[in-house]
Amino acid sequence: MKYLIFVVLLFCSCSQTTVHLYSRYLSDAQIEEINKVLVKADFIVKPNQLAFPQSITQSSLIYSPVIQDHNAVDNVTNDLSKLGWEIHHTSMLFTDNHWYKENSIALMLLPPEVDPHTQTHQQDWANEYTSQNCKITLTIKLNKNGQYQILSAENKLLQHEDAKGNWEIPNFPYLKLRSDDPHWALFFELKQYIETDQIGDIHISELIPLSNYVIFGGCSFVHGLRG
Repeated sequence: MKYLIFVVLLFCSCSQTTVHLYSRYLSDAQIEEINKVLVKADFIVKPNQLAFPQSITQSSLIYSPVIQDHNAVDNVTNDLSKLGWEIHHTSMLFTDNHWYKENSIALMLLPPEVDPHTQTHQQDWANEYTSQNCKITLTIKLNKNGQYQILSAENKLLQHEDAKGNWEIPNFPYLKLRSDDPHWALFFELKQYIETDQIGDIHISELIPLSNYVIFGGCSFVHGLRG
């Protein structure tokens, strides 16, 4: 009897549809609210910070052709509608180079004022940036929660008064790091470009100090993502 119960539970868990929630432009409160509703509806929710496909400009849903619950798409759409989210586009299997072959749904939610392809939003720049064109090794870590850290080559917090604090993009394309000292801030220019190697294109985001700050030793900082 115990074995039979185990088999039934295993079958139920395997048949649950996974919802991959693209949450880059959502607040923690929104993620928590959506997760709570979908989990209650028997979905497995996996938030991620992935970039949106180029063709997605409004809230969209992509689903697998082998989805086991044929009502899953309608259920997700209806549950999101109750939370005030309108799904503008629904398609099967893939969008651009994003493929969904398992028993899964990709839920890509965009607030009305957000264009995910302008790269002007603070969420788009929340990454780890490594130093280049200099003799020292540093990492600037821009966290999604608006805090930053400057790390040494040993991946430890740099021993400097400006090594941590808050960051923001007051006016694009300029980035500001502000430590606990209210009278001092570090400013960068934000740039993006594409480099190509033998494998393919690499989309580069670069932080360029606007002054010759001693803390950075002449470095600029880059984050690369293969397209």
